Amino acid sequence: MPKLLIVDDEEMIRAGLSQMVPRLLPEWEVVGACPDAASAWEAVLLKEPELVLLDIGMPGDSGLTLADKLARLKPDITVIMLTGYDRFEYVQSALRSGVVEYLLKPVQRDELKEAILKAGGRIAKRHYESGKLLSQALSEWIVAGEEKALNTLLELLAGEGHTGLDMSYQLQLTVYTQPDLSGTGSAREDRLARAANQVETLTRFGAEIRKWAVVPLAKTCDLLFLAGKSLGDASRRRVQEDNLPPDSEARALIPNMTANGLTASSDPVAHPTELPDCFRQAQERLLGRMAETNVTPAEEAESLSRLTLALEMNDLAGTVAVLRQRVESWKQLEPFQALRGIISLIALFAGPRTERINSNLLQQMRPAIDELTGRLLFAYDPGVLLQEMERFIERISRLEPQAQEERKVILKVKEIIKSGYANSEFTLEQVASSVYLNATYLSELFKESTGQKFIDFVTDVRLNEARRMLLETDMKMSEVCAAVGYTSSKYFSTLFRKRFHVTPTQYRESGSYPNVTTGDSA
Repeated sequence: MPKLLIVDDEEMIRAGLSQMVPRLLPEWEVVGACPDAASAWEAVLLKEPELVLLDIGMPGDSGLTLADKLARLKPDITVIMLTGYDRFEYVQSALRSGVVEYLLKPVQRDELKEAILKAGGRIAKRHYESGKLLSQALSEWIVAGEEKALNTLLELLAGEGHTGLDMSYQLQLTVYTQPDLSGTGSAREDRLARAANQVETLTRFGAEIRKWAVVPLAKTCDLLFLAGKSLGDASRRRVQEDNLPPDSEARALIPNMTANGLTASSDPVAHPTELPDCFRQAQERLLGRMAETNVTPAEEAESLSRLTLALEMNDLAGTVAVLRQRVESWKQLEPFQALRGIISLIALFAGPRTERINSNLLQQMRPAIDELTGRLLFAYDPGVLLQEMERFIERISRLEPQAQEERKVILKVKEIIKSGYANSEFTLEQVASSVYLNATYLSELFKESTGQKFIDFVTDVRLNEARRMLLETDMKMSEVCAAVGYTSSKYFSTLFRKRFHVTPTQYRESGSYPNVTTGDSA
């Protein structure tokens, strides 16, 4: 429900508007009626209205002064000026401060209603556009880890006043298991309504939700972002009530998600930079809930037992045979029956059961398992997941002895580096994705295999290419810098001097290669 604040020094007008607005527009909530600019500003900070009906002539600061202050410090608040002053300079000043309507007293009901409706449309449009930007920034930062998206996210939250020491942030993942998720408008509205229900539930448990947004991750999976106060306390109270008998009064506050899907929440964090960790935490908890709630048929349980035994025995052929048998059996089932079987298998790989298995084969499979579980929430459709399972099986069926496989991976990584070093945005994460490995694991493997850090190897490749260009081409220094992947000439020069003990200019003038050993020969 959008919130409206009335600011007028005449008590009768404040009272009249406070009664008129709810009658004309019951969807609006009047959150206050203030006699002056000072009390109005306090109400703005406390109530956070979307719309202010503002008079000009008041004790203390005028309405025009307050409108200017709102435009500078609370640009997301829409202002309608309601005054008895019909002077051009006042109208001009109001428009400069972003006032959307300038109404003269006495205002007619229809005129006021139309002005508020128009303002509501502007607010809704702004919220929609802001929501799209927020959803995109959340997806790109939380899921993909893009730094530019983090900056956008921080700007959006700060611009609407959703940052500060008392704010916290939380993520909820919901996977829908009902088959009626066709992506139609009604289905999307239903999923938004479910998210709103989650927000309302936390509010009932004491959370003060300032901002929320739904990020669709897949056909049957949504990410709900929450920004507000007391999120941790509300979540704890909800968990406590969730353990009560179903017929208890407090338990009735909690929506029953198990009939249509599963939901898992992260712990609240104090800053948006921590949201990627929240995402991983919620994902792990969701996989745990999948394993807990899934009823495994006898045939499925027997297959999982045979799979576990094959892993313990380091039996690659037996592991592949069990997995292929399961995929073929899932193809004969209804899509959402197959979904439960796939969930149970992925939960087995991602859960604590496999952590207790001391198996070299399982360790070799780990990169493929990480990729499979990482793609789960972006391909949460039975048909697509079956394809992912077949891809997973095909990949592990080609496993070789670990040392030989690792050597091939490192050689491939070196090839990628030598072909992509000129890109200034070249990252370890990109390379790890290309060879289907976790970035942290690849970093450790590269250091163990080569004795050199990934970034040091990249730097060596870039600087070696730079010194070749300096001696063999007439390219300008800035052009050489850009050609080897650096955006700052000063930083490039510093690295070059540290590596070769001369500046790029001195190196070009010397006309010869220094006697050094570099990563280029690795």
